[in-house]
Amino acid sequence: MKSRPIIAFLSDFGIKDPYVGICKGVVASINPEAVVTDITHLISPQNVLQAAIYLEASVPYFPQKTIFLSVVDPGVGSERACLVIKDGSRTFVGPDNGLFSLATDSSKACTYVIEKGLLNELLAERGIKTGTSSTFHGRDIFSPAAALLSLGIAPERFCSMLTRRPLTLNIPEPDISRKRAEGAILYFDHFGNGATNIKSSHLSLLSCSRKDMVVELCSREGKRLSIPLKKTFSMVEPGMPVAFINSFGFLEIAVNMADAKKELGLFEGQKVRILCKAKRA
Repeated sequence: MKSRPIIAFLSDFGIKDPYVGICKGVVASINPEAVVTDITHLISPQNVLQAAIYLEASVPYFPQKTIFLSVVDPGVGSERACLVIKDGSRTFVGPDNGLFSLATDSSKACTYVIEKGLLNELLAERGIKTGTSSTFHGRDIFSPAAALLSLGIAPERFCSMLTRRPLTLNIPEPDISRKRAEGAILYFDHFGNGATNIKSSHLSLLSCSRKDMVVELCSREGKRLSIPLKKTFSMVEPGMPVAFINSFGFLEIAVNMADAKKELGLFEGQKVRILCKAKRA
């Protein structure tokens, strides 16, 4: 039996407003056989870096030939391009703002620019009319493009080739020495845990073992907080702060059974240090 095409959908649309449902409705109108699977719609608003990290972490767990519809688009309505990226057997649809730079290999991928006129012609042939909003390209451009691709329509039918590399973004590198690693909180997840740019691999560059490491951060008021580095939440008592390496390989700050952002007053961009404990004589 032929498998149904899968569209994996990621956005910062949230679940309170109708935006996600509308995009799914557009896909269903064009290809009722497509299976739209939600990655998440709770990306922090306009946080392209968080979206790129989540997308990179998610891609390996989806089947080959999946179409990744990704819409975190603070530049919507501007001159930024609307892209289709073919990277091996996987396809990515969304804005040219660096969102795909962690999940794709731009040196090997074929990157296209969606041409709205050609897109609308193909849709008109199927009796589909999209909107013309300057602020909802998820509905008017990206969802229709993903749906057409799920029908097996080649991107060349409604795209032109991008004559440059797509925009890229990079996870800021932490400052590493033998006795210290300094990074920052990049984003917060649903539980209020703060994910940093310090990776597990960075810890191996320090001169001490993990049991001799302590995590430090300062509040906005300059108050210093020391947090133990553990393997998981339950290694500290409920209500106590803990640092650990999350499932994506990054250092994360949490409070066991509570919201670390609220409890500790954490914020995006907050500096986080890992220090080697001083040895007692």
